[in-house]
Order: sequence, then structure tokens, then C-alpha cells
Amino acid sequence: MHSLKSIKLYFFSILKLSLLSFRNYYLSSSFYNKKLISFIPDRFFYSPSAHLCASLITTNSDFYKITNQSTDLFWDTDIKDIQKFENLHGFLWLTKLDRKNSKIITKDIINSWIDSFSNFTPKIWDMEIMARRIISWVSNTDITLDDSDRIYKKKFYISLVKQGNFILKNLKNISYNPDRITCCAAIILYGIVFENNLSFKTGVKELEKISKSFFDENGFPKSRNPEEVFICIKYLILVREWLKESQNHIPDFLNEIISKCGNCYAILSSSNNQFPLFNGATEINYRDYDIFLKNLKYKFVNKNNEISNFIKIKKKKIEFFMDCGNPPSNSYVKNYQAGCLAFELISNKQKIICNTGYGKYLPPKLSLLSRSTAAHSTLYINNTSSCVFQKNKFINKIYGNSLIEKHKVISKNYMEDKNFYSISASQNGYEKRFGYIHTRSIKISKNDDKILGKDELKKTKNCSKFLVYFIRFHIYPNTRIVKTKAGNSILISLSNGEGWLMQCKQNNFEIEKNIFLGNKNKIINNESVFISGDINKDIILIEWDIERVS
Repeated sequence: MHSLKSIKLYFFSILKLSLLSFRNYYLSSSFYNKKLISFIPDRFFYSPSAHLCASLITTNSDFYKITNQSTDLFWDTDIKDIQKFENLHGFLWLTKLDRKNSKIITKDIINSWIDSFSNFTPKIWDMEIMARRIISWVSNTDITLDDSDRIYKKKFYISLVKQGNFILKNLKNISYNPDRITCCAAIILYGIVFENNLSFKTGVKELEKISKSFFDENGFPKSRNPEEVFICIKYLILVREWLKESQNHIPDFLNEIISKCGNCYAILSSSNNQFPLFNGATEINYRDYDIFLKNLKYKFVNKNNEISNFIKIKKKKIEFFMDCGNPPSNSYVKNYQAGCLAFELISNKQKIICNTGYGKYLPPKLSLLSRSTAAHSTLYINNTSSCVFQKNKFINKIYGNSLIEKHKVISKNYMEDKNFYSISASQNGYEKRFGYIHTRSIKISKNDDKILGKDELKKTKNCSKFLVYFIRFHIYPNTRIVKTKAGNSILISLSNGEGWLMQCKQNNFEIEKNIFLGNKNKIINNESVFISGDINKDIILIEWDIERVS
């Protein structure tokens, strides 16, 4: 059945690729590019405060430094370096420039960009990159527009009109994801600054649609990606502040989704100012953004232990995150990772146990590796994942990453008493192929810094294959670990001076060299600890614990 479906998708993919080539040919034509110039403005009716746009840049973001090189050479960035290419053409780095000494060179750079890319150019006219470019150009008029001559202003305005109209005409082609929110934000701003009522109303209407379709009832993106909570809240608040600053009405749906999404942001926040690495998330330091929120008097608080099947336990200096959720529908699996029942552990602002992270800007093979269950701190069988990913490159190019088979969480329970926080969840990702259901139980002591873990495999049907389980614990980079002589325990030394001991009653631990991909486009060496054994009984029970010893 899956094979027939894949064949069908493959042929549709080839057809759509052909149509896409024809579409790009049409979009590149002078006829189409002239149609994008619907009017030629001569002024802005609103200039947003530059500090609002600065919130889109995080502390670890790369931005392009201006040098005295020729402005034409400025665009000689290899498209294979995806992150640098996107940052360069998105222009968000404008907010980091020295305002006093960058006015002339900034205008020269933008003038060079317009001369080189004023008509449709694939990749550079990617709609999400274009949306960021519009936002950045309009939000930094002190260095992009002020004190410029009439000829430059006309080119600048026409380029903005073409880009704004391009997004307006093609918005329907973008999936319901954060890219669509970014594009809605851009055309809303475009509508405000040029008093373009069609653009403004369309942007608000589409933003309302996505607020109802992309988020679950808690305000969490249906992709289940913690990083997308951060992206969404930034652009939603940005739109709200533009509306307030330009004295436009703030719709109720916007206040509601900001409140809900903000609650998700609060529960995902941790003492190390980074989000847990689940389902496509990468490391982002949000410390500066918290300051931005505080300055604008936004305050999000969520004291619950669970939201959208993510469970968080916070006990003094210890923070524990666990993913107990099902995979999203194929509409939202673009960056999904098969890390069901995986966890991360933080102590005194330092992460101890982590997941590998998502290789978003890395080669496809590494990106696929980062999506596997083995890239997470959880159990897997026979080096397979709890989900089966579509690997056909033509299908993935047209339809995005998809899943051929999905696991299902068949039970989940969180409770606490006077001594313990307790989590228990079961998933059936290995039942169809191997005849076993995986249950993970976690107990976190309220009296000691100790986590008790138990992984159970329960047989539901016979399987003729030879089966082996692995339970992997990924150790955060720059953490020192040593296996004891007995073999069934690991000493973990943190840079903050803490010492932790990991033990297992039934099995010895093994240590492996590993790679950490949470840095988006950078591979970092780390280590992982694993337990393995044969699956030869109806019930396999593996108990382990992690305890602070110093």
C-alpha cells in the first residue's frame, strides 16, 4: 500500500517539478515583473521604530559585516552556505550596523541589490527571505532611505512595491507554517507604510486564518517544534506593536493567539535561556528577547507541568523536559524528528542530557540522521526509528518531508505526590514491525536530586527477526564523562562544578563518540552513553537512574 502511494507521489512530483520550471520561467519574464509595479509611491505614511525589528535578531545570529569591498562583490556568497545566504539577502543585519557611519555604504549596498535582483530570481526571491527583507528595509529607514536623492528613492520604493505585490500574489502557495506568518507580517507592514488597503486587509485576514489553523487549542504550533513557538511569538508581537504604533485597530484574534503562544513560550523557557531540542528545534539564546518583552511590558507565565504533550518538571535548580506526543500530520512534519519519549535534563543552568538537535542547514544525509530516534535520548530497536520517513528526494522536494509510518502514544500519565513527580507514557512505533510496545516511566525525587528511569518492552505479537534494543543518552558538548571500573555506572562532571552519577542495574554502559547538531549549521563533537541488550522475552525491563553526587 505504501509502495503504491509512493509511486503515485513520485509521478506527481515529476509533473509538479516540470510545472514549477515553467512557473519560474514566467515569473522571470519582463511582462510579469512589470505587472508587479501596481503604483509608484513617493513617501512612507509610517516608519516603524527600528528597535522593534531588532527583536528578530538573536544573540547568536550571524549578520553580514560591511567592509570596503565593492558592493557588487557583496553578493558573492555561495548558495550552498544556506544560512549565510539567507541572512545576507534577508537584511536583518541592518539593525546591528553603526547608525552614524553606515548610511552611505548601506544605500550603496541596497542600490547594488536592486540593480542585480530587481526582477524575480529563484532563491533570492524566496518569500520568507523577501518578507524579512521588506521588514528590514522599512524598519531601518534612517540608514536605508533618509537623506537619499530622488532617483534612489524611486528605485527603493518600486523595489518594495514589487516585492510586496509578489508576496501578496503568491501567499496562497506557502504552507501554513511560520514562513506564512512572516509573509503576513511583511504585507501588513507594506500595507501600513504605503496606505495600501488591499495589502493590509489581506495580511490581517490571512494572519487570522493561520492563527486558527496552524496552532492547537493551547497556542502551540501543530508542528510540535519548540523553536517555531519562538519564531511565531516574535512576528505576532511585531505585528501588534506596528498596529499600536501606527494607531491601527488591534484585532481580538491577535491578542488571543499572542496570549496562548506566550504561555507556550513560558513553559518551554529554561534557566539556560534555550529551548529543548525536540522536533526540529535548534539552539537559540532568547535572553535578549526576554529583555525586549520586559521593556514592552509583555509578561508570560505558565506554572503548569504540561502543554501539548510536552511535560516539564522544574524542581529548584533542576529542569526536566520530555516529549510524550504523537507526530503531527504530514502538513506539519517538515522538520519533525522521531524522538518520542526522549528527554532533556538541565541542572543549575547547564544541560546534562540532551538530544542531538536538528541539522537544518547541514547536508541532507546529516539532516536525515538528526531526524532518527537514535539521535535522541530514548529507546530504539534494531537501529530503526519509531517513525518511517519518506526518503525519495523528488517527493520531498515537492511535498516536503513526510512520514510513511507513524508511531502513536497509546497511554500517558503525569502525577505527583509528596515524594515524587512521576511520568509514564507508552508508544507503539515498534509494534507493527517487531511486535513490542515501549513504555518509559520517570520518577523525579522531591527530596533528592535524583531521576529514576524505567524502560519496558512488552511483547504483543511474534516476530521472527533477531531483535536488539538500545537506550541512548546524549551528553551535552563540553561535558566530561568517565565509565567506572564496574562498567554499570558513568560519572558526569559539569563545568559548573556539579558531579552526577548515572547507573543501571541490569546492563553495563558503553560510551561512544558522537556529534551535536543543535547549532544549525555547525557540527560539534560530543559523546553519548548507551545501554543495549537482546530482546528475547515477553517483557524486557531496564532500570536506570541519574543522581547528583556533588
